[in-house]
Amino acid sequence: PYVLCPFTEPEVIAQPPIERQHCHKFNKQLSSQRITVEHAIGLWKGHFPSLKDMPPEQDICDTYHVVEVLVALHNLCIDLGDHLQCIPFFENHSTYEDDNGDLDDVDVNGYRGAEDAAIGVELPAWETDKWLREAGQWQQNVILDELFPV
Repeated sequence: PYVLCPFTEPEVIAQPPIERQHCHKFNKQLSSQRITVEHAIGLWKGHFPSLKDMPPEQDICDTYHVVEVLVALHNLCIDLGDHLQCIPFFENHSTYEDDNGDLDDVDVNGYRGAEDAAIGVELPAWETDKWLREAGQWQQNVILDELFPV
């Protein structure tokens, strides 16, 4: 799995003019997709408001399982035509309007990269932070070439 990041300004500036335009187009397309994903997450938080107050778990595997189950339940609600407004006593304090995309509610203090992610999860030894970063950059370039061939 990869987290697809936009090209940084120094990366864009280092490119020849044609590829610079492609990098800007890539970043714009990625940004529009991110907005769609953030909207979906906002709707998901609307179905399950407890997600906003979910305390950090000690066991990351349990957290992943909870998220997987809630995503499945959310998709079931969508498939079955469940509407939040039809739930008795439902108060729409906000679904995604106050979700400004900032990560204010995420505490990354003490996160040490792959070694923290590996708690309770068996990662291959070669999946270091450096390797993941390089693999992500390679994947970013592959997608750029597919979207905007030179």
